[in-house]
Amino acid sequence: MSYQFFGENENIFGYKDLIVKVYYSCSQLNIYLSLNYADRLTKDQTDGVEPDNVLKMISSKYETKVCYNLNEFSANLSKEPAFMPYGELMEEFEIETKPIDDHQQAEKRRFCLYKANNSVPGFVAYHERMQTFLLWFIEGVSYIEIDDDRWDFFVLYEKLPLTGKSSKPLSSDYQYCFVGYSTVYRYYAYPQNVRPRISQFLILPPFQRIGLGSKLLASIYSNYTDKSIVDITVEDPSDDFQRMRDIYDCKLCMQLSWYKTLAPNTEWSNEMAVEAKMKFKLNSKQVRRVFEILKLKLTNRNDPEQYRQYRLDIKQRLNAPYKKQINDIERLRQRKAISDTNYELLMKTNQIPREYRIKNLNKQYEEIESEYLQIIEKL
Repeated sequence: MSYQFFGENENIFGYKDLIVKVYYSCSQLNIYLSLNYADRLTKDQTDGVEPDNVLKMISSKYETKVCYNLNEFSANLSKEPAFMPYGELMEEFEIETKPIDDHQQAEKRRFCLYKANNSVPGFVAYHERMQTFLLWFIEGVSYIEIDDDRWDFFVLYEKLPLTGKSSKPLSSDYQYCFVGYSTVYRYYAYPQNVRPRISQFLILPPFQRIGLGSKLLASIYSNYTDKSIVDITVEDPSDDFQRMRDIYDCKLCMQLSWYKTLAPNTEWSNEMAVEAKMKFKLNSKQVRRVFEILKLKLTNRNDPEQYRQYRLDIKQRLNAPYKKQINDIERLRQRKAISDTNYELLMKTNQIPREYRIKNLNKQYEEIESEYLQIIEKL
């Protein structure tokens, strides 16, 4: 997402054959920035306009110390194996990755998850380096105010066996390589409850597509099971995150009692949401979405009546907010809370022509079905 550094057009002005290097050490996350180029415009060539100060444009967004000297950066790499993660160890697990080709064997890789907060010594400075990845990989992201002690941080590492000898005293036979992390904010919920909200969620690209996102999500869920937890929500999820969440939540809901009797003609009920919330702390809106995915999974789309009824149910849900809006205006008129003139004005402003509504509902349905079918394929 380099536009977050260089503007919407993602252009850098003033260089030929420019190479920008952004290095991170894998454990401490120390940062090195440099640039090389074949040629650079002068003020005489640009009527006094300076070429972009690329390194400043990046470092000004980082809010943490960066290194511009490669020798200095390299000298500190010897300290990497001595790094120990901040906070409390939550879980250790292995993942068997599939071989790239037939000549390779499946590889077992070890990972661990730590939970930390702003009271852990040294973690705030580490978080400052950690959060800089977000600007490159999450669209429209913004930094959080880490001073608020309601933030929880879940940080994932790969445990790499140490094979070489180090002159530094080591506290482990492994080196911890940063993989990704998630932030969760514990919102207050009346009267003495908590509603955790997943805010940021990142698995670095080299570690994606091997199941680590689901593992991280599962660990977050298992951390918030107390009676005081109302449910777990997600702040503005990306499409990739929503797909992963849908798959995992579907698998959870397939363990519930209502799934055992689920059929193509089953209607949604609030009791389904209550059970999912009680057992897994799933948010009601997400449970409704999961219900629709699982119902589509059981629906025979070659059966015209069965398929028509499914589409109708989804469209009725999509149309419900519009119907409520119109009904609210009607009730205001019946109670004589608005004049005839205002009633006509409100109806004219809020009413959508039937043909347009049907066309829009059909388009919305097609988009939803396409999303749901992707989840079903993964299930």
